Amino acid sequence: MLYNITVIDDSTTKIEVDFSDEDVNLQGVMHVKGGESEALQYLPVFENDLRRNNIDLFPQPEMPEILEGMEGGMF
Repeated sequence: MLYNITVIDDSTTKIEVDFSDEDVNLQGVMHVKGGESEALQYLPVFENDLRRNNIDLFPQPEMPEILEGMEGGMF
């Protein structure tokens, strides 16, 4: 994920995120009250929300196949 933080004025900061580095066509913009430090604190929350709300855009890890004949069915 790529991000850019821009302080707009003394009380508002804009967060822009882009997932193109993960081959995902998703961008998001959020304004937060406060400065750069408040934006950096909110960035992981914003990222997680975007990922959760657009889960169909992100590749999911493949589950390992269960091998037959293995005790318990797992390796």
